[in-house]
Amino acid sequence: MIGHIAWRYAFSKTNKNRGVSLRIAAGLAIAILAILVTLSIMQALQGAQFDLIRRYESYDLSTRKEYSLKEARVLAQELATRPTVKRAFVYEDVNVLLQRSRNESIPFRIRAIDLEGNTDITTISGDLHSHDGIALSFMNRYYGDEVTLTFLRSGKQVTQVPKQQTFRVTGIFATHWGEFDQSTILATPEFVSTLIGSEHVKVGVILNDEKALSSFDNEIFITYKEANQALYQAMELEQKMMGLLLFLLVLVIILHLHTSSKRLVHAKQREIALLRTLGFEERHIIILFVTVGFIVAFIGSIGGLLLTFLFFLIFPIIAPPALMSLGLTLTLRSGEVLLLLALILALSSLGSYRGIKKVVHVDITEILGHDKLL
Repeated sequence: MIGHIAWRYAFSKTNKNRGVSLRIAAGLAIAILAILVTLSIMQALQGAQFDLIRRYESYDLSTRKEYSLKEARVLAQELATRPTVKRAFVYEDVNVLLQRSRNESIPFRIRAIDLEGNTDITTISGDLHSHDGIALSFMNRYYGDEVTLTFLRSGKQVTQVPKQQTFRVTGIFATHWGEFDQSTILATPEFVSTLIGSEHVKVGVILNDEKALSSFDNEIFITYKEANQALYQAMELEQKMMGLLLFLLVLVIILHLHTSSKRLVHAKQREIALLRTLGFEERHIIILFVTVGFIVAFIGSIGGLLLTFLFFLIFPIIAPPALMSLGLTLTLRSGEVLLLLALILALSSLGSYRGIKKVVHVDITEILGHDKLL
């Protein structure tokens, strides 16, 4: 009975204050949309960044020390037999300068890697496995068929000496990460070992499940989080800042709910006075209008969830191509959503309760005769 009356007071077409309830619900829905979209995009961007780092930069695991090419390949073959390992391979990064003109040199790195079975790197043209050339990404193919690189090579008299050499581009590749493409040159481990006069390489491991990280010896392997500690600290700071922003948005919702609940109760003061005249007990009136506030907040919350779901559907259409190239998938953690909705419904009920407690103690004649304001 109370629920039926509360619904009529909130959204009945014959209710002259129906517009107030609709505006409150609409404002709440938009606020929930803003919070959930911000949260989902933040989580998707961080998840995509971590995934790209694991796939192209440091992998799930890599060896702390370097091995000879022969030893590293034996270790990679041994690791590949483990059920938790998806792929194991040798790799090494060598910093170089690519000379674009006489007065301009661009920092690059040569990634020496065994590409067999690596589905993350796509061949656009040519051969990425050539032992007498290098591969550039499709973003850098304008450099032409030959490039000049400056690098450090092991010397006879000193540890390392700078050397400049021109190389033939034998292949063009592409990945899903533009930052990797723009700064990376691919070559075989044999080619790079001949180039720098050393064949020291590491072993990279990609796991089937990240939970298996704990099963590997920390003294031998380093995780992708440890390898990119500075980046992770920066992302943690970014996450804290986004958390602060979301907290401020929640504060805005709280203020909106408090003010809106008082407005809703104010709009119903004459109805409250009539109910008191008809003999309704104070506790029944309080329960009734707390229920009205709860229903309005619930409808606003449902509207916010529907708007968020609609945004998720159209996001692939309206999102910039740069974001879509990261393979973003917008999702929400059910626990966080339920916590937010529970907080909103509780605060809405509390606001309605505080507002109705003031009205039920106002003299009935003042409300009916003067439409007393809260």
